[in-house]
Amino acid sequence: MLRYTNLVFLVTIVLIGLSTVAVNSGPAQKLPKHYKKCKRSDPDLNNCLKGAIKGILPELVKGIPSLGVWPLDPLSIQNLQIKQGSGPVSIDLTFININMTGIRSLDLKTVDANWDKYSLDSTGDLSEPIILEGDYKIDGKVLILPISGTGKCKLTLDDVTASMGLRGKQIMKENKIHMDVQKFDFRFNTTRLHLYFGNLFNGDKALGDNMNTFLNQNWNDILKELKPAIEEALGEAFREISNRVFLKVPFNQIVLD
Repeated sequence: MLRYTNLVFLVTIVLIGLSTVAVNSGPAQKLPKHYKKCKRSDPDLNNCLKGAIKGILPELVKGIPSLGVWPLDPLSIQNLQIKQGSGPVSIDLTFININMTGIRSLDLKTVDANWDKYSLDSTGDLSEPIILEGDYKIDGKVLILPISGTGKCKLTLDDVTASMGLRGKQIMKENKIHMDVQKFDFRFNTTRLHLYFGNLFNGDKALGDNMNTFLNQNWNDILKELKPAIEEALGEAFREISNRVFLKVPFNQIVLD
């Protein structure tokens, strides 16, 4: 669903970067030599992991061509679909060829790992707005008004805070232990959402301008309705992305015994 990648916003930020290393079958991959390794027996494991993620984040933002890692910022999202079938906001919304910027400003706050249970929880803040720009297609109803259109869009989220929860299980692959991510919970909050959808209502400027004004005046109510669907869609995408790393890199290459 998404064309991005490694250990997000927290793990995924690292996972986001490295999950493009090698998606196809083949020999197991290794993390870069300079990647900081942490021992699961370390009493200060969580701080070690936080430091490891922070250490590699600048490289992931730029991309690592030798590993085939795409840049994290901007992050390219080929397709993201949100379907909301009932309630005050009932829409079919598809984002296409979206570029996301702002991830480079991630500041990890907490990391809580329990590798015996293959779980990882984390929180982080972003000091820069998250901006998504690209193409969209929408059809449905927003509060009391119908909405439809196809064109360019821009969404800006201010003061984003995020929390992630990764749950996995151990599997054997080529006689090596790997982690299979079963679930990736993703939650976020923002102090303000700014929305712009171009070419609404087949290019009717008056209707389009009025709808954009309406959307921004009611952003909080709209986000409240859409957020569960957005979080579910991104969580599933991050789960798939995470597995591109964990199913390729043996677990003892990520966390030392």
